[in-house]
Amino acid sequence: MTKPVRLLSIAVLLMVAAGCTNTPGVATMPDGTSTTSPSATSALPPRPKEIRLDGITPEQVCALLTEAQTKRLGIDSIRTTKGGGRFDNAGCSFSKATAKDGYGYLVTPTTQEGAEVWLKPDGTVTARIVTAAGYPAVENRRPNDSRGCFVDVSVADGQRLGIQYSYDSRPVPYTPDQLCAKALEMAELATQGLIKLHG
Repeated sequence: MTKPVRLLSIAVLLMVAAGCTNTPGVATMPDGTSTTSPSATSALPPRPKEIRLDGITPEQVCALLTEAQTKRLGIDSIRTTKGGGRFDNAGCSFSKATAKDGYGYLVTPTTQEGAEVWLKPDGTVTARIVTAAGYPAVENRRPNDSRGCFVDVSVADGQRLGIQYSYDSRPVPYTPDQLCAKALEMAELATQGLIKLHG
């Protein structure tokens, strides 16, 4: 590693350490801007405690939010999902199936890989470190995705609770930051529910 690259890595680590807070739903980067993957590190802030996702069922994932919370989000459909994605993990879909402004949240527990995977230097997403219910998380978005955003909450070593927000109607009335704020809101609520589930 060259000296300039090593100094940049140290500077990024210091920024992350200085900007970490336990304030729920608040980005931990001090300037509030997104940190693209090439300059990010794999070091996440510590968790309050580990919450293992082994054995959690899709039905339990669907029960992470209260009825009042789902109503506040405008959700009118909650259903379990079959396995999908790279690891074929099942989860829960929370959606508003309205023709004019349909949108949805997909909440998926992943036990095969931690949230820090999105901070790899060779990543293809725009990512930044945030917090959800006091847990470190990584907000990540594909550069060409104008309809959605992801937040992956680091709940245990090598495990994450993944949240995807997607606006399904056209045109999309939100900026990328607003889309990510919606994903982070669900991450906050789902993580709160996970904390209660595990006592």
